[in-house]
Amino acid sequence: LWRLDADAWLRAAQTELTAGEAHLESRRTAVTHARRAAGMAINAVLVALGPDGDELRWGRSYIDHLRALADPQRPIDPLPAEVRPLAAGLLAIPVVGTATTLLQLGRTAHSAAQQALDLAHALVAHCTRATARPPAR
Repeated sequence: LWRLDADAWLRAAQTELTAGEAHLESRRTAVTHARRAAGMAINAVLVALGPDGDELRWGRSYIDHLRALADPQRPIDPLPAEVRPLAAGLLAIPVVGTATTLLQLGRTAHSAAQQALDLAHALVAHCTRATARPPAR
């Protein structure tokens, strides 16, 4: 967690999002990159809270982070409640489709991967806002 500062974690999250977008045709790869991006952005929030904060408040891994944020019983300050459905949505997308998965009308074969990336982009945006420093006076 402490090997990078908040800005570096956010840059790493953007790199993961870019990698996910480059592998949209591979659902497993794109969803994994989306989840990793969200976890890295959450690391940025933890680092921004400082060493006196509870660095394990949302677990150790990016999946732990997402589970904690999706849990309505857990506090998520300084993140807003809007991140809960984003985290839950990322966890709900299976990394592999099944043979019985039906393609909904108006959807593409890559819509689950795109949905994961869209959710991750939104979560990263919330984390970016939460780590923003107040303007200097």
